[in-house]
Amino acid sequence: MVKRVVLIIDDEVGILSLLSRFLKKKGFEVFTAENLREGKNQLEKINPDFLFLDVNLPDGNGLENLPQVKESFPSLSIIMMSAFDHGEMRSKAKSKGALAFLSKPFSLSEIDQIVD
Repeated sequence: MVKRVVLIIDDEVGILSLLSRFLKKKGFEVFTAENLREGKNQLEKINPDFLFLDVNLPDGNGLENLPQVKESFPSLSIIMMSAFDHGEMRSKAKSKGALAFLSKPFSLSEIDQIVD
């Protein structure tokens, strides 16, 4: 069985840790990055199946970078995450190619539904 690969880009260490542990238990190979620059470098190297991308990062906005990422990796399933959830941001994420939008804090059952 081929192991599915996930990249998580978030500047909150707690989110990185929680998602990493949960997804590893589900059999994923997990990579993490704490900013966009590091995350983009990892994207090129590992070509993941899923990308969990925070909206507000120290070096940029994940939502604004979404179209470029989707263009470079068209088959990548991208899940946007933000503590600032409102309908407009949610609809922008979907229109720019996101598979899903997670509001922080989120439940692990939400993650389960997305990756299964």
